[in-house]
Amino acid sequence: MVHRAAVKSSPWHILVGGFRAESLDVEALIKGVGEAASPHIAQLLDADRVAGWEHLYLSAANAVRAFQSGYNVARNLAVELLLYASCRDQIAEAIELVGLTPQTERIALVLLTEDEEEGLEAYERASRLLGEGDDEVLEVDEGKLRRLMELHSISEEELEAVGRPRARALTLLLVERGALIPALR
Repeated sequence: MVHRAAVKSSPWHILVGGFRAESLDVEALIKGVGEAASPHIAQLLDADRVAGWEHLYLSAANAVRAFQSGYNVARNLAVELLLYASCRDQIAEAIELVGLTPQTERIALVLLTEDEEEGLEAYERASRLLGEGDDEVLEVDEGKLRRLMELHSISEEELEAVGRPRARALTLLLVERGALIPALR
């Protein structure tokens, strides 16, 4: 299933989905997905390192806003998205944190487009290269929640202070940390 949403005050639309992969040739997959999605913008992330489709949607929306406002760090929108999703302001750190590795088994695809219908067609072309579609890889279970808390140094107290169910609280905290990236620049 593809999750779709528009970015307010922008021509951009964002499509997000999850996939199960078998073995990865990371460079070939990134190149192939980029070509299949062209002329739209595609980004692949390790689904085990993101807190759901909303985390990715809001990271992409923040990346779009960074470009619109001129406070982007990266030269392209796909890399800027990685910065927001990883809650880091260094590209190498972002890639290391949320990028694909040969060991990645669960993949998140984010496609950014200014034409939603053409974007859906590009999403379908790109998804054929990724393996079995499975949105469960984007969901946050207790094990994934614990790994993400450790990865981002989020304490139980921070999670409880949000006052939401734990998975939702984690997503909100990561989106907030990502949104604060411009303050670090």
